[in-house]
Amino acid sequence: MKEIKRQIKERSFYKVYLLTGDENYLLMQAKQMLKAAMIKEGDEMNYTLFEDSKVDMQQLGELAMTYPFFSEKRLLVLDRTGILKSGKEALIEIMEHLPETTCMVICEPEIDKRSKAYKWIKKNGYIAEFLKKNQTEKVLLRWVATLLSKEKKKIRESDAGYFLERVGDDMFQIKNETEKLISYVGERTEIVREDIEAIASGEIQNKIFDMVSAIARGDKTQALDYYNDLILLKEPPMHILFLIIRQYRILLMICNMRQRHKPDKEIAQAAGIPTFAIRKNESQLRGYNLHLLENCILQCIEMEEQIKTGKIGDQMAVELLIVGLSERNL
Repeated sequence: MKEIKRQIKERSFYKVYLLTGDENYLLMQAKQMLKAAMIKEGDEMNYTLFEDSKVDMQQLGELAMTYPFFSEKRLLVLDRTGILKSGKEALIEIMEHLPETTCMVICEPEIDKRSKAYKWIKKNGYIAEFLKKNQTEKVLLRWVATLLSKEKKKIRESDAGYFLERVGDDMFQIKNETEKLISYVGERTEIVREDIEAIASGEIQNKIFDMVSAIARGDKTQALDYYNDLILLKEPPMHILFLIIRQYRILLMICNMRQRHKPDKEIAQAAGIPTFAIRKNESQLRGYNLHLLENCILQCIEMEEQIKTGKIGDQMAVELLIVGLSERNL
């Protein structure tokens, strides 16, 4: 992120950026920063977004070669399109002939570092990898303090740690709950534990955790109740699915590494969670084993593919997934 900020400050941009990793908050921030630096607000003439769909390579090539209209840059953003897999040689051909006035930003949480397209970008463009495992408790505590200091608020480190215990390590959630705390205390400068208990619910993260626990027990009624609560909170079904997959992957990592007698610090780094969150997640493993966790993740990925290919609506798909996972665990 520091390097991207430096490039923006110096107005020294690469033609192609690849933003990748499982820390979606930072990935989104980097994408928005690059857009704001290159394209004026409201300028739709020089900005094109491709997302969650098959990219027309001919259209992409034509747009890439089109010079900007009353702007220094034309920006093409490909957000979770899978183009590194689907575009292959055609994508490399387009990237090789990009004019200086065109910038392409590719956002893919998961990538194959062996692919030709990845290797081309590594050599000729810029790759920024944002990983949850790098967001340690210390990093998150510092970030919370920074968010608060911008609003002239302060918090004790012990209370900030308690805050993270309640809201989890999802940066979107931390940001939202921090803003709620700032509004709640008003003119008061110091945030104390009582404020955290009154405001920071960690509702979404907790419901995801409880939902997976209910699935493990085979209690599909309870699991669906949690899901419906999340829908009422206007949480997008695809984000709920993402959080379910993430929770299963955390459990799989903990289960695997516990069996190999790895220390908490190493497990936390590999699972991409703070050390303080291991015990809470570990308590959920009573209903799972490695084989079952792997099957759950596979079933989630298969349902995600059906949603993205338009075979089923997202809300219904996640509901059916929850039922299927619950019945499988009976």
